[in-house]
Amino acid sequence: MISSIDVVTLAICLGIVNLLQFVAFFIQYRIDPARPGPGCWTVASALGCVGFVVNFLRDFPSIQTASIVAYNLSLIGGQLLVYVGILRFLGRRERRGPLLTLAALAAAAALTFTTVHDDIVARRVCGSVLYALLCFASSRALLRYNTPDIAVGARTVAALFTANGLALAAVPALPPLGLPQLSPPLPMTLTFLVLLVAGPLGSIGLIVLGNQKLAAENRKSHESVRTSKLFLQSVLDSLTAHIALIDADGGILLVNKAWRDFARQNGLDPELVSEGTNYLCACDNAACRNEPEADSFAAGIRKVLSGELKQFAMEYPCHAPHERRWFVGRVTPFPGDGPPRVVVAHEDITVRKLMEIALAESNRKLEALSATDPLTGIANRRRFDEAFAGEYARHARTGAPLSLVMLDIDYFKNFNDAYGHAQGDACLAAVARAMAGCLQRPGDLAARYGGEEFICLLPDTSPRGTRTVAESIREAVAALAIPHARSSAAAVVTVSIGALTAACPPDADPGDLFRQVDALLYKAKENGRNRVEAGGDAPAAQSGGPDKGIVRLFWDEAFESGNPAIDRQHQLLITKANDLLLLTTQSADCETLAAAVDDALLHVAEHFRDEERALREVGFDGLEEHAAEHERLLQQGLALARECNEGVSPADAIIRFIVHDLVMVHMLAVDVLYHHCFEEPAGPNLA
Repeated sequence: MISSIDVVTLAICLGIVNLLQFVAFFIQYRIDPARPGPGCWTVASALGCVGFVVNFLRDFPSIQTASIVAYNLSLIGGQLLVYVGILRFLGRRERRGPLLTLAALAAAAALTFTTVHDDIVARRVCGSVLYALLCFASSRALLRYNTPDIAVGARTVAALFTANGLALAAVPALPPLGLPQLSPPLPMTLTFLVLLVAGPLGSIGLIVLGNQKLAAENRKSHESVRTSKLFLQSVLDSLTAHIALIDADGGILLVNKAWRDFARQNGLDPELVSEGTNYLCACDNAACRNEPEADSFAAGIRKVLSGELKQFAMEYPCHAPHERRWFVGRVTPFPGDGPPRVVVAHEDITVRKLMEIALAESNRKLEALSATDPLTGIANRRRFDEAFAGEYARHARTGAPLSLVMLDIDYFKNFNDAYGHAQGDACLAAVARAMAGCLQRPGDLAARYGGEEFICLLPDTSPRGTRTVAESIREAVAALAIPHARSSAAAVVTVSIGALTAACPPDADPGDLFRQVDALLYKAKENGRNRVEAGGDAPAAQSGGPDKGIVRLFWDEAFESGNPAIDRQHQLLITKANDLLLLTTQSADCETLAAAVDDALLHVAEHFRDEERALREVGFDGLEEHAAEHERLLQQGLALARECNEGVSPADAIIRFIVHDLVMVHMLAVDVLYHHCFEEPAGPNLA
């Protein structure tokens, strides 16, 4: 019956089967091109198709020999690639030496028994033996290197390869076993039948193995994703910040426990602000209820989602009926491929804000105290010096005259000796009130300049107006009728006054005005006291100059960050630092030193806040560490302020804090780390 089967028909069927195998393996390869194995099997099937075509060319005498050799090599080469593909599929590397040797033997046998000695039986025996060896090798690899997830399938396919190898090995085994040699075309018919049955079954088995491995890897991947998600959720739940993952449309994909708990604490159903709801819509609805912070935060989220901003942060109040609360909201892009998503985090900063409010209130009080003389209630010398510096600069620009009125209580030492210091303090306070009452304009300033000496600053005042004010002050003090038995000027307390009206040249020393008005006051005392001496001509400048201190800091362009606001604050910081250094070198009293430290810290706190806001806007990566350093420096400065207010004068600690910690280390070494954030982008290279 087998002998009656047409060999040509079997060959055609085998070619069709090879073509179908090629299509199946090619589809398998396209499903997962990165997976090793299916690519080799696809090429092996392609060689089978080539062998089918070449086999039908043997009827042409001119290419008969070449077609026979090519056909035999295509069969062996195809099975060799199947074996290589199995090894790679199982994660092993083939040993190329033995495989190349086997391929060389196949080529030598095909050429020898076709060109040198045309013997179809020998050719078939050699080809069957080599093919069977490759089948056995494939079976061994499947049994030895399989993994638990494909073990059953691997054993089944190994059995198919073993059966295929045994069937093909039977052809050369007949003569050694004493069995008669099969006469043509029966051997070829049997070979084709074996290949027709074993080939498709082996291909199906390999495809099933590939799908099993893919399914197993998918299961592992899903389990890994599930584990990662559980881990992420547990990490998020351990954080105190309220965190949510938002998609491009504003939908909430994931929230942590703190987010749900916060909703519950505020009387909301957590499910209404959790997965599946739209956070941007919730913000928009809140904005419609006259909550502008929600509108600003939603706009920030949209800018980060669109890529307009790298990140966004804002502080906002969220007060409950029973407590005041503040939060900082941060929006950062979620890393990875796919549609844009952002991580939204809200952190409770109530403690910090309450501390800032308390500090600001304390600073406000300290500022008021530092600018007021505690005995008389009028401005102190520090406040006067600040006002004078500003008015001098303004008058230098406008060219208007600036007036000073300096007065001294006549024979005040004798008054103290006669009536006691308590009465002396009362006298100082009464004189200060009388003097301040004579100043009618908002820009005028009365201050205690030191001891029994007072001074008035009269902007934009003519010489006549200045003398009028001075006379009114003298008369007002005399009208107090405070008895003074030890005064040679009068029976009551009186004052001697120097009144000066002068221009403010930009290139002149402002201290010249003080020397001039002091000279006028001296003249009033020399001329009998209880009088006003007015003038405007500057006396000869005294030699020397004010003490500039031992240590001074100077601004340099190399310190510029590129942000004008920050640079202006840095320059002001150096000015404040020099004022403090001057006080420390002059052995200033604790009260004056404490006021100066408080004033400097107020500026430092404001600068740190503005600097952090600017760095947040440009997305500086080291912002958290920078803010922590700011907090440390503020605490160090507050400790110094407390020491000063407690009567301790730590001049060396102040110098170390200002010169080393605040300026040299922080401003000149740490702040330079963010200068690149404010650099102008480089223009195109036109070279």
